[in-house]
Amino acid sequence: MQLFSTRDDHTILCDTPLCFGEVRRWPAHAPIRANATSPAEVVLCVLDGELAVDVADAGGEEAHFVLAPMEGIQIPAGQPWGGQTGAAGAKVLRVESFHPHFAPEQRLMPALAQPHRFAVADGGMLVYTDYVRGGVLNFRPGFAADKHFHQDADELFWFFQGQCRVVTPDGEVLAPAGTIVYTAPGEWHIIDNPGPEPLLMFVTVTPNIVPSHTFFDAAGNPTVRSWAPLRGR
Repeated sequence: MQLFSTRDDHTILCDTPLCFGEVRRWPAHAPIRANATSPAEVVLCVLDGELAVDVADAGGEEAHFVLAPMEGIQIPAGQPWGGQTGAAGAKVLRVESFHPHFAPEQRLMPALAQPHRFAVADGGMLVYTDYVRGGVLNFRPGFAADKHFHQDADELFWFFQGQCRVVTPDGEVLAPAGTIVYTAPGEWHIIDNPGPEPLLMFVTVTPNIVPSHTFFDAAGNPTVRSWAPLRGR
């Protein structure tokens, strides 16, 4: 587990064969380009400022999006894209999912056909694909997610309201609003809301493969509850 603050101007959240994640403040009118050298599905969330994004489809036609704070976009794998910040710059959460060894004939989920725009503040979800799943989760006071891990997937939690208690093999931390937690593949974790207000978080799990979660039985042995891929709400 690693804990990061979104107050920093540039933080690498993860850089693995499965996922690249960062939070970065870009100055006014700065260009933003893709990092990936192989096809990657990309998620961009604007923490503050304004970001214009252009995405080209397979036929070369471009779609234009302007994202305000707490808005985001999910960009299909293999579609060229570029962005530019507004007059006040922008701070952006960026997640790129690579899905190593992906073979189209082994596809579990439909591909993302076009860019998907969502509003974080409104509880927007991602479109679940083989590359990524996630979106906004709302934990009521006292709610806890069972102890589990993701066998072959990276997970990022961005807490933007309330406070989360995160327990991993490394110990326990309290993650207030404005922090991001990264858990590596195979690292078990428990997250719960110990506070008096709802806990809101934006989550990405990359890639979205089975088993999606591995829990533990009464004897403490790992157990998979379902081998079906998660398909979202």
